[in-house]
Amino acid sequence: MTGAVYEAHESTALRAVRLLRELGFGAHETEVILSLNRTGSCTVAEISEATGIHHANLYGVLESLDKRGLVVRTGARPRTYEFASLSHVEDMFSTRVTQLIDDLEKLQAERSKLEPLPTLIYTIRGQADVLAKMHNMVAKAKTSIMFVASCLSELEGSFLESLEHAAKRGVKIRIIAGEKPSKIEFEAEIRLKRNTLAINLITDSDEALIAMPDFSVCGWADIPMIAHQLEEFLNQTWGLSKEA
Repeated sequence: MTGAVYEAHESTALRAVRLLRELGFGAHETEVILSLNRTGSCTVAEISEATGIHHANLYGVLESLDKRGLVVRTGARPRTYEFASLSHVEDMFSTRVTQLIDDLEKLQAERSKLEPLPTLIYTIRGQADVLAKMHNMVAKAKTSIMFVASCLSELEGSFLESLEHAAKRGVKIRIIAGEKPSKIEFEAEIRLKRNTLAINLITDSDEALIAMPDFSVCGWADIPMIAHQLEEFLNQTWGLSKEA
């Protein structure tokens, strides 16, 4: 492999890692996905050797990926695994995004039936605009913030600063994260729930936002009825989550 080809290969691998983490996959899940994608069918021992992940930890990772349709078991003794077809992975993720947008558009189409409310849910597109709306919600919060994200360490630094300012104002902050954050500089209750994908934000039980993991599109509403419904669901998730 020439130097130029090697650099291009490494750049592709790093980009794949970043995208997988943005979609909510943990570090071990990402390593296993890339390893199986490179090598094809492997035993647990071979995956452990390729990734450096102890085989005792691999079974849970492989089971999780198997349930999500990303890994397929191909043998019994020894048990072997291979990565799902790329066409299947593409269909799986594109179907979910399409369904989300379709649902949001249907809810918008039904808003005329809910007069006198002029708008039920707004669709906001573009990372900059989605993050701007999140900053605005946090900046206006007076009593409470409920926030859900896959990985806090990968969030834009200025958003964490907005949460810190809210905590200093005495706003009660609850966070459900996909993995344990390395360090939080402000007071917040944190719980962990694996396989967390979508971004959820509720402020003062009045405004609600649901965004894709890469902040490319979100649905936002400032109607308390909708915020309450999402908050009730997240409170149930909170009760089922582990303490950080």
